[in-house]
Amino acid sequence: MRIKTILIALLSLLVVFPSVECLASTVKKLDINAVLHKDGTASIEERWLINLDDSDAKTEWYVRHNNTASMRIENLSVEGYVPGHSGLVPFETLEEWDIDASRKEKTGKCGLANNGKEVCWGFGDWGEHEYVVRYRLTNLVKSYDTNDGFNHCFIDMDCTVKQAQIVITTADSIRLSEANTRRWAFGYDGSIEFVGDSIVAAPNGSLDKDSRMIVMLEFDKDVFTPTFTASESWDHRKQRAFEGSDFQKGDGEDDDMGFWDWVILIFVVLVGLLGYFFLNLVVTLLLALLWLLLCGLWWVVSLAPLRKWLKRKKLGIAEGNYFRDVDKEWTFVKNKKVIDELSYFYGMSDQNIIGALLLKLMAKGDVTIVREVYKEKEREMLKIVHPWKETDKDAHGDDRLAHYALKLLTLASGDDLVLQPNEFDAWCKKKSNKSDIQNFMKMLEGKSDEEYMARHAAHLFGLKAFLEDFTLLNERKTMEVALWDKYLVYAEFFGLAEQVRKDMEKICPEYLKLSNITKSLEVAKDTDVIYMFSDSIHTATTSAIERFADRSISSSGFSSHSSFGGGGGFSGGGGGGGR
Repeated sequence: MRIKTILIALLSLLVVFPSVECLASTVKKLDINAVLHKDGTASIEERWLINLDDSDAKTEWYVRHNNTASMRIENLSVEGYVPGHSGLVPFETLEEWDIDASRKEKTGKCGLANNGKEVCWGFGDWGEHEYVVRYRLTNLVKSYDTNDGFNHCFIDMDCTVKQAQIVITTADSIRLSEANTRRWAFGYDGSIEFVGDSIVAAPNGSLDKDSRMIVMLEFDKDVFTPTFTASESWDHRKQRAFEGSDFQKGDGEDDDMGFWDWVILIFVVLVGLLGYFFLNLVVTLLLALLWLLLCGLWWVVSLAPLRKWLKRKKLGIAEGNYFRDVDKEWTFVKNKKVIDELSYFYGMSDQNIIGALLLKLMAKGDVTIVREVYKEKEREMLKIVHPWKETDKDAHGDDRLAHYALKLLTLASGDDLVLQPNEFDAWCKKKSNKSDIQNFMKMLEGKSDEEYMARHAAHLFGLKAFLEDFTLLNERKTMEVALWDKYLVYAEFFGLAEQVRKDMEKICPEYLKLSNITKSLEVAKDTDVIYMFSDSIHTATTSAIERFADRSISSSGFSSHSSFGGGGGFSGGGGGGGR
């Protein structure tokens, strides 16, 4: 009864006040572009489209900037509507802004009020008008103990903002990326995402008086060289912002469970125990078999095999169509997508790519395998022969990917440049190495490329067939170390390395003495050491990514959503509108 009364009252209010919002001034669109400079200063451009109503906007439009003790607004300029003129007209910037001046006196003028904390301009007349506001904001990016960053409120108006967007870019040859920047947003329901080198924050709908747009960015040291050093720690700054936000929930603290939560949990546990102890094992096996049959039936009924077969036929993939080369345009990541797309049952793991990268590095002589004593037992280990230095800017494709893999191996191997058991896993668990791991895993991602598939699918599957039938074709006469090294690399990629290496030994034993790959693998004797290494690296990196995802809400900064609550301790906006 009480709920019904409340609903009736709300409906009555909607009937009595059907157009309250349209009677007040409304920001129809607000686009903010912030360009960050090396010293931490930001060049701000705000583009406003405002529908001004005389019920609340009297003589000027103002935007308040609170909590800016270490920051200053400089070089203010405004372009906008002036009665009697067309287009955007440059405004006169006054040294002192008089809030009490008349609307006529403020027309075509702008300035700072309230000790430089309020940006003001005369709107000239009622109606829908556009204004472009530009200024420099000093010390937006500040230096903290462990990172540089800011927590800034860009939008907090006393009226409705129908459409808003904040784009943050950089100048001075600075490039922001997932590897060097973490991001969070507060005060609205929406997104904050990387778009190229820019960070774009946008709400899902309009912003009302209770909404605001707060952006917090955390940068690795040396991305900027801020001129202002904050007195508090960055961790304390972050925790103040996380209080009351959705992001707090990622710290592993579960919400309190209510009575019915406990009832459901206990019921599920009891049912599970009863099922475990009393269900007939035969019934369980029959259910499992039925499930497999249903999955198989669906696979057939959905015509997936037929569609795959027709696509493979169209692309020229057929039994006996051999290809004896490795195309220069090929990349492991793109080829994996081709295999995934055209395989009947299942695709490939990133582990295949990692194994192929290790063989590629061995072929170049950058890494090798050694046997050393570890905890009183002789073990196979990776030794870095040519440590990673700086990324080769000219490298691309697989060469770039292999070079980045060498970077991770070098950093993880320590001063002795020998990667001991579990050393890479221990390195991946360190938070300071997060960006390198995430960057490498992103490099392993790829998208389906129909054009690439059309050009290379037949040859890729042709090489796979050729390697599978290597001994039958007796390729001794074409033995060339560099080419056979490529064969062995792609054999690892296809999961055929052990078989192909044995085939090569039968056909041409001298190859094993000439190749860096086979000489290195000979140290491991009969152990499938590349599988062991690639599995260890793949497990360590994917586990690290999962740990980062588990903590993404509170610490990683890689979630793309915003939190309506939180954001405390921000600098910046504190209200504004017409007055």
